[in-house]
Amino acid sequence: MKRQTKSAGKLVVLENNDPISAEAEEIQNRIRDRAYELSLMRGHSGREVDDWLSAESEIISVPPAELVEKDGTFQVQLAIAGIDADDVHVMATPDQILIKCEFSHHHDSDSGVVHVCDFKSATVFRTIHFPEPINVGTMNVEFQDGMLRITAGKENVKRESPPKKQPGRKSTPPKSPRSTRGAA
Repeated sequence: MKRQTKSAGKLVVLENNDPISAEAEEIQNRIRDRAYELSLMRGHSGREVDDWLSAESEIISVPPAELVEKDGTFQVQLAIAGIDADDVHVMATPDQILIKCEFSHHHDSDSGVVHVCDFKSATVFRTIHFPEPINVGTMNVEFQDGMLRITAGKENVKRESPPKKQPGRKSTPPKSPRSTRGAA
């Protein structure tokens, strides 16, 4: 029995990359602030890269992704299990897409003694750049079995071709009369 796919969250088609850049900058600022907090708690310098990586792993979760081109269509798959499809936000331009959603994990007091838990609350955040422009009007976003699938056709770039010459005879310019000046 085949499971139904569910249309996923919100798709926002953008005219330019500015909103995606703003989202990326906002995430970078959150990571930068957290890295700074971690460096203050440690009390000495020299581990800035470790602080950044620790802050990044606390704040965002970057899901594994795949981008495949087939028959004039780009197919993107992301593994984001545990997310409600309605919480997924996809921003798209002809050049790239941004996938963003919040994953929250917590333990209730009545859930028992937790001995191991690798889950964390984080912002699922992933941008993917297309090797060629897409037609955002053809985008389809679906979520099934923890996999987000996005398909989009390539943009048909119509280039103006030079005007075709009509077949037929070549016209030759009229001959100019010879000058008779200076002859006598």
